[in-house]
Amino acid sequence: MNISNQNGPAKENIRPYLLKPGEGVSGFGPEVKASSASTGGQFTMIESHTKGGAPWHVHTREDEYFYVLEGVIVVYCGEEVFEAGAGSFVFLPRNIPHAWDVLGGEKARLLMMTVPGMLESFLQEFHAAAGKDAKDQVSAKYGISFIAPPAKK
Repeated sequence: MNISNQNGPAKENIRPYLLKPGEGVSGFGPEVKASSASTGGQFTMIESHTKGGAPWHVHTREDEYFYVLEGVIVVYCGEEVFEAGAGSFVFLPRNIPHAWDVLGGEKARLLMMTVPGMLESFLQEFHAAAGKDAKDQVSAKYGISFIAPPAKK
């Protein structure tokens, strides 16, 4: 039986793999540990080393997850606010607006995940796009909308 997924290859073509420190899946840099292609569209995982986060946005097709390895991030999801330090896990359900940032001007290291997989392709295309119109087209292709932050109460 051929079990295919719009985000990746047929499941019977998926093989186990090992990535050693500093390695990433084929076609991406060492930060991409699991891609849509390597998981049959089921999952993406990226190891991020960052001083910044993401503005308010909504995913309509996937849930997003963070596991904080180092540093502290603040995550806004709907009306919830989470301060997540090393060892913390954050779940962000699809269709709920969210944003996040690194606290204290320091660097954070975290695992960023989406189920189903897509984040690696979206980020690659989004950062390669020149200009707001092109970035909006990429976002729409992946079912992501960037929105204004909610009004402060």
